[in-house]
Amino acid sequence: DAQAVQGQIDQIHARKTTIYENLVNSGRVSLRPGVLALIHEARQAGLKLAIATTTSPVNISTLLRQAIGDAWRHYFAVVEDARTAPQKKPHPQVYLQTLAQLKLPASACIAFEDSANGLQAARAAGLPTIITRNSFTAKHDFTGALQVLPSLAGVTLAQVQAWHASANATPKLEK
Repeated sequence: DAQAVQGQIDQIHARKTTIYENLVNSGRVSLRPGVLALIHEARQAGLKLAIATTTSPVNISTLLRQAIGDAWRHYFAVVEDARTAPQKKPHPQVYLQTLAQLKLPASACIAFEDSANGLQAARAAGLPTIITRNSFTAKHDFTGALQVLPSLAGVTLAQVQAWHASANATPKLEK
């Protein structure tokens, strides 16, 4: 029966969320190296920051409340998640909605991703994309990424801006 299966799915998801919250609150799961420093640097520079993810809102708030504090939401001009963008990556829905809310062209922004599906979604929305591999995505195909890095540790806003400028300066071949 479909209703029973959905009930089991909901129970499993609720349990997974509880486990995730416990891991974050205990410090065993946190933002990846360099992410928080880059967020702070971009915010101090007055850049608009956005979150475009297809994970659940509770996962986002748990992680960012632990990293930034209760006022984490004020750091971001836009937050799109699984509730507002139900089509999962590689579909570009979450990025297209984020760009529309920001009222910015994709060429004025950069996406940060860690998976091939994320890269496909960002690129389909026209976003230059910086990849940070993780243990699950180390062997993914990141063809078309602006940069592929082991982490954002030590990466500065100036470096990101230089990479972005080089992406926008790349001549396009005319047909």
